[in-house]
Amino acid sequence: MDKKEKGKLHKVLGAGIGWVMGGPVGAALGLLVGHTLQNNPELLEGGLLGTGSKQYYDVLQVPYDAGSQEIKTAYKRLAQKYHPDRFADTDPAIQELAKGKMAEVNEAYAEIMERMKDG
Repeated sequence: MDKKEKGKLHKVLGAGIGWVMGGPVGAALGLLVGHTLQNNPELLEGGLLGTGSKQYYDVLQVPYDAGSQEIKTAYKRLAQKYHPDRFADTDPAIQELAKGKMAEVNEAYAEIMERMKDG
């Protein structure tokens, strides 16, 4: 099975499992996970989301050697984009996706800043 076929399988499995677990919102989240895995197969290497802090830099869309100011700027930009209050009057599935993405952005920012402080 090549990478393209594996990616399609991830999308189908993600949407199917999501539907069973959470209905349409779960299916949308599962499809999003499957799409992410299709486009980033390296995420499965070394554990589900890989290891180390590189994934946090990817979440914030900054280079691995970014300084604290660049990280703060990226965090603010993403927080404005994905904050759940921005999607208050839209589809509940979109609200859930925004909440999940915002939680991911918050975790990434907190981890990177903590590591910068420690060392």
